[in-house]
Amino acid sequence: MYRLFFGLLLFLLLLIIKSPLFRGTRIDASYGAMIMAIGIFSIGVFPQLHIPLVLPSYLIDAVLFFIWLFLIFSFMKAALRGVFRKRYLTHPVQSFAVGTWVAATSILCLVLFHQFPFLQPVIFTVALLNTGLWAFYMVLCLKSYKVILSAKYYTRIHGIVFLSTVSTQSLVILFNTLFQTTVLQLLSRFVIAGGLSLYFLNLVLVIIRFQRFRRGDILDGWKNTNCIIHGAMSISGIAAIVSGAFTREVILVMWIWAALLFFIIESIELWRMAARLQAYSLHEAIGRYHVSQWARNFTFGTFYMFTIHIDFTHAPAPFVMVQQLIVQSGIPVLILLLLAECMLFFKDSLPWSESRDHVKQRA
Repeated sequence: MYRLFFGLLLFLLLLIIKSPLFRGTRIDASYGAMIMAIGIFSIGVFPQLHIPLVLPSYLIDAVLFFIWLFLIFSFMKAALRGVFRKRYLTHPVQSFAVGTWVAATSILCLVLFHQFPFLQPVIFTVALLNTGLWAFYMVLCLKSYKVILSAKYYTRIHGIVFLSTVSTQSLVILFNTLFQTTVLQLLSRFVIAGGLSLYFLNLVLVIIRFQRFRRGDILDGWKNTNCIIHGAMSISGIAAIVSGAFTREVILVMWIWAALLFFIIESIELWRMAARLQAYSLHEAIGRYHVSQWARNFTFGTFYMFTIHIDFTHAPAPFVMVQQLIVQSGIPVLILLLLAECMLFFKDSLPWSESRDHVKQRA
């Protein structure tokens, strides 16, 4: 097991060393999804392993923090060069990726608070700054919604728009982890409801998009980020549990919704994988790395956390059986997903890919 976490640490270190920040190329706005995915793994999976993981946890926390700093510096660099707005804020759909910055900061704060609770004042300060970023992001989302609806810009819609919900609920989880007050619980109810309102608006946009979806589009038209469709409801359920702002019955409905969408979306993903394996080579079909793939690790992690924390005491017996099945099988699935993503990243980032391209150019 320690070899696994040593490999994960090495992967994260290589991320920093091989980061586009040092290669002078553009940082994708979705890079925050990496912190979200590994952070949710640290929070949700580590405590379920029941083995000493203090040292690996400290190391991973530190590396996540430095990755977060590097991303901040890269975005500041883009702002100083005058290309920040053009790169990250102008596209009506891709601008939703800014939500990964809010959610990644929230997840990082949760990771650090679980490990270093004495840093609560510092983490609270970062949470307040993150709230300011979220407010800016909400204004950006409203402008993007206006453009999408007025221009009927539906053909480019995909799961990335659900980051408006994910970022909102991540703040609810963060503040309710730091503090427990009646006022905060009441406020959380309104914020979660607002996030769910955005969720159903996004769902309408996605349904309109899928009406124009053709069978042949499954090869290249289906996006990795569509898994956020179920992940956004999962994190909403976690926010409802942590805040205590909703009744058990409402949370059960949210879990059923998330579970059904999880089954539907991931079934489509399996269909897509089979179709791509038939149409393309193994490398082209499933062997290419893209930063958006981290969204799957994050959404699987949120559904797992939602499932292990929901109270099925008064629910029918089948719900308890499903919960036990997910709890028992979830950890190996999450570990395998993380290892697979690490392998894709290694394959994409290590020097041998550059050497191979150089050899091809010389030939």
